[in-house]
Amino acid sequence: MAKEVYKITGNDASNYEEYLGPLVFEPSAKELLRHIAPAPATAILEIACGTGRVTKHLRENFPAATTLIATDINPDMLALARQQLQDTSITFQLADAQQLPFSDGSFDLVVNQFGIMFLPDKQTGIREAYRVLTPGGRFVFTTWDQAASMPLFQLIINEMIIPLFKGEDTNRFYTPFALHDPAQLHEFLEQGGFAHHDVKQVKIKGHAASAHHIVTCYFLQHPLGREVKEKFPSSYDHVAQELEQRLIQQFGAGAFEFELSAWVCIGQK
Repeated sequence: MAKEVYKITGNDASNYEEYLGPLVFEPSAKELLRHIAPAPATAILEIACGTGRVTKHLRENFPAATTLIATDINPDMLALARQQLQDTSITFQLADAQQLPFSDGSFDLVVNQFGIMFLPDKQTGIREAYRVLTPGGRFVFTTWDQAASMPLFQLIINEMIIPLFKGEDTNRFYTPFALHDPAQLHEFLEQGGFAHHDVKQVKIKGHAASAHHIVTCYFLQHPLGREVKEKFPSSYDHVAQELEQRLIQQFGAGAFEFELSAWVCIGQK
């Protein structure tokens, strides 16, 4: 069985929130809300809510009377989301997106940010979202574009990480970028039961304080760095230094802006 590079263990949940949260997930959450908030909803389900970045925006953008249930399969993520938001109007619940513990037709909006790619059975997860929606309800989720379409991840994944594991099956490093084909996304929605569906590409701006900031977020405090340290402990520091130098060469020594590319997928029941 292939190793799960992005499995959340130990301090990963708090690192995810502290480092990746402001860097990529906060600007992405704001973009996602642009495709959600205009339509009313009386009951919202968020699946794979992580540390609650999207949850916070959902609560702020919908009336207090709107039911909001945020779920995740990882108890550490869920505990951190609850602690971060401290909002009794949000129900936090442990749940597997592939087997949701809710009745048919319970919600008029189901939301997910960058979680579907990690489901072992993605089609089942999409069918479950369809099942718990009311007629006319919407499922709105995002997936990342391919790594090669984003200069930051082209450098980190394709140019720095993948060559270190030459000769191995490196598909595990591409899990977050595994659903980048719009035709496949349309097919998943169609097979999930959504007769009406749309997939659109969006560009999102991320901001880094420095090259070292990126090294910290995506190597020193990230499962990618842990993978390198486990296999090449004596080279770990050198790889971190080389990554920082490559980032400076490409983006500059100071603060810089980088472009993220994602797909917003909308299915209507």
